[in-house]
Amino acid sequence: MAKIYEKPVISIDTGLSEGVYAASGATGGSLNVTYIGIWDRWSSGGGKGLAQLDWSNLNGTVTVTVTFNDTVDQVEYATTVDGATCSTSGSNAILTFNTSNAPSSIMFGVHIDHGTSIDNLDITGFTYSVQ
Repeated sequence: MAKIYEKPVISIDTGLSEGVYAASGATGGSLNVTYIGIWDRWSSGGGKGLAQLDWSNLNGTVTVTVTFNDTVDQVEYATTVDGATCSTSGSNAILTFNTSNAPSSIMFGVHIDHGTSIDNLDITGFTYSVQ
């Protein structure tokens, strides 16, 4: 019986990694924080800003430190997250939650209560760790 010759096909996919190697050394997840805008404005000039934290493929207790361009006087979760905590330190809002209790998108508010304008509030950076 004669074999039928099949011409080999080569395809090049830029930007793709071979599946076996794609997972080796991967951190396993991501997290991003976005400033949404003014949630509430007070007659004193201060107010509350609204931000959103989105995460995926993280497992464990996550601590996120979000740095703003002004002193943060208070932080609060706008999304219900069982067992979560939050605090402030200077221009930082610190949020801690367990991924087993948290939705993948979390809204939170920051208060500016010391007389400066809420209009210029913005995020200047963030860091996170997973335990």
